Amino acid sequence: MLRNFFYVMLVVFLSACAAKSGNDLRVSLGLVSAYDAAQTEFHQGLVMEARQRLLTIPKEDEDYAKAQVLLKDKVDPARLKLLRYYARKGKAEEKKKNWAKAEEAYRMAAELSRQPKALLTYEKNMSLKVRQLRFDTLYAQQKQEDTAWLKWQNAYTPPKGLFGDDEAFRLANEGVNQELKLHAEKTWSMAGVYEKKDMPELAWLYADAYLRLVSGDKKAQDLKNAMATALPKGFKLPKSKPVKEKAKTVKVVKQAVSASDVRLLIEQGAWLEAKLKAQKLRKQGHDEADGLLEDIDVNISSLAEKAYQDGNLAFRTEKIDAAVRFWQRAVDLKPNEQTYVDSLRRGKQIQERLGALKTEDKK
Repeated sequence: MLRNFFYVMLVVFLSACAAKSGNDLRVSLGLVSAYDAAQTEFHQGLVMEARQRLLTIPKEDEDYAKAQVLLKDKVDPARLKLLRYYARKGKAEEKKKNWAKAEEAYRMAAELSRQPKALLTYEKNMSLKVRQLRFDTLYAQQKQEDTAWLKWQNAYTPPKGLFGDDEAFRLANEGVNQELKLHAEKTWSMAGVYEKKDMPELAWLYADAYLRLVSGDKKAQDLKNAMATALPKGFKLPKSKPVKEKAKTVKVVKQAVSASDVRLLIEQGAWLEAKLKAQKLRKQGHDEADGLLEDIDVNISSLAEKAYQDGNLAFRTEKIDAAVRFWQRAVDLKPNEQTYVDSLRRGKQIQERLGALKTEDKK
């Protein structure tokens, strides 16, 4: 009985440490030496992690001499190769105005550098360009969207031949204004979200949009002013002079969906397409929509989790390409699951590093 209790407590302990690196946990439990863990990390492309672990091995440790050889002959040369690779990549992407890729490359280079000050400056400059481009694009889109909403605010005017208070037109106007109110509430909510995320330019953007929809609102103006002062140096806000823009109307073609269409996609294993069809079925008010959506979501979650775990298994056996393929599948199925997204991003970074080392070796 005591043995079973100890086993259960060990499982709970290991589960609680799930967020800790697997190698860190095995080293701390004495299941593997720091030197062996560093070797594993190095072969997985985790060069700086391996370097840091080797540096922590004390002189009195029996693996100290081997650790120093590994550090000098393999780890540090690999670090320098990767540093050159990412620094060159950053410059190349910057030249092509791929700001986000350049920012990421400079960040990778800075992490590999022992004197990262210049690289961090490059990364900061790219970050500003990323934020500016994101803001400028979203600002233009938001203005266009708001203009379209306001255009329809009082668009339902009874034509000649009908009474001025025609009920159909009155109800149509009420419907549009109710939707406009919801749109304004969502816009204000977004301003709050980005204020909490410490993204002042986007909080400013949505506060500005809210003022466009609800003119003169004091809380929105106060937030807008506060966010303007919190912007990084060099960030440019649009000029206050209003610009008239023509709203584009998009013609939506509605196609009816049947429950049999959804079932056919399920049989074919096309779960994502089946979910989209089932959502349309729900909008049509179909009785079977909720049941079909529930079944689809359960299967998607199951398939995504299996792909994620398969990716973890592949990663532990140093099959990085296979791990990335599995994690990509998990993200395709559940794009909003942050654990899957983070694993895929990390896997792609390691994949790139290993490829960069191979390329450097051939030169």
